[in-house]
Amino acid sequence: MRRLSLLSSLICVIFTLGCGGVKYYVKEGAEISYVRRVAVLPFQNNTNNKHAAERIRDLVSTEILARGTFEVVEKGCVDTAIREEALESPTSLDKNVARRLARVLDVQAFLAGSVDQYKDARRGSYSYPVVSLTLRLIDGQTGTILWQASGSASGYSAWGRLLGLSPKDMTQVSMELVERLLSTLR
Repeated sequence: MRRLSLLSSLICVIFTLGCGGVKYYVKEGAEISYVRRVAVLPFQNNTNNKHAAERIRDLVSTEILARGTFEVVEKGCVDTAIREEALESPTSLDKNVARRLARVLDVQAFLAGSVDQYKDARRGSYSYPVVSLTLRLIDGQTGTILWQASGSASGYSAWGRLLGLSPKDMTQVSMELVERLLSTLR
């Protein structure tokens, strides 16, 4: 009986090795239900992969639409509005810029983010993807953060490594992480 308990504990540990933690914040007293339409801003890219931020931005937009959480402004319209506002860095909005951009795009909030890791890691001959993200919902009138979530995930699998199975690919790991982060947005 003790062996069975030990074995089941070991299996649980092995299955959770590939899952990173998620931390999130919701502004006290914030009522997010007024947000019906968002603009997903270009993400900050803190990686060596020059396409990581755009890939994650697309995945985030897709997941928001799939969940029916908000309406999402088409990214071409968002990018055009940012250029017309001559914003140097769309990842940081002050109160006045947020108001103008919110009015132009007809949104109540912005979804911004950063890609902190987007790479392939190795353990011996086993290679697997690692992704770390931060997402935040910014009020379009005040420029304050209403919600923020950060987390990481990897495609590492102890079973996969032991059995010679292929790990999850970068897109699978990224999508699972985006789903976990957005699930904290209520």
